[in-house]
Amino acid sequence: MIEIRKADVSDTDVLLGMYNAIIDDTEGKSESPRWTKGVYPDRDYIAGAAGRGEIYAAFEDGRPVGALVRNHVMAPGYERVAWDADAAPEKVYVIHTLGVSPDCQHRGIASMLSERLIEDAGKEGIESIRLDVIDGNTPSVRLYEKLGFRNHGPAVLDYGSVEDGVAFTLMELVLGVH
Repeated sequence: MIEIRKADVSDTDVLLGMYNAIIDDTEGKSESPRWTKGVYPDRDYIAGAAGRGEIYAAFEDGRPVGALVRNHVMAPGYERVAWDADAAPEKVYVIHTLGVSPDCQHRGIASMLSERLIEDAGKEGIESIRLDVIDGNTPSVRLYEKLGFRNHGPAVLDYGSVEDGVAFTLMELVLGVH
């Protein structure tokens, strides 16, 4: 059975192992997130996000099988997008580093993590959830479209961990305010 919960700092090393397995599995593939071991996501990033309560993780039999980070941090370039929700930054969640363990893909884990975040965000009064998907990662774009996210098209964002000039597909889900 899959348990979805907020990760804590004690989960850092097992989450890092899962992310490193994803990096190994996707290297050179078109759907690669283009993460780099030791650069992004690294131990400090995971520990910091876990310590701030920003990681949703899926566990099966005590091991992580998927995770995502949600916070209010928008990459440089988000401000150039005509978003549907004119929401203050603190009313917007941004999804980062959604990944599923290579041996657990195609089981709906990414959907479960995203749906849990959407449910919690609605209860917390969040007005919009935004994200970016690196160019070529069509499966992720399809996942978010299936969940109701609107595709705002491509944009070049300034992530220091990704080569310059790479396009990202920007997406948004507007939530009803509770």
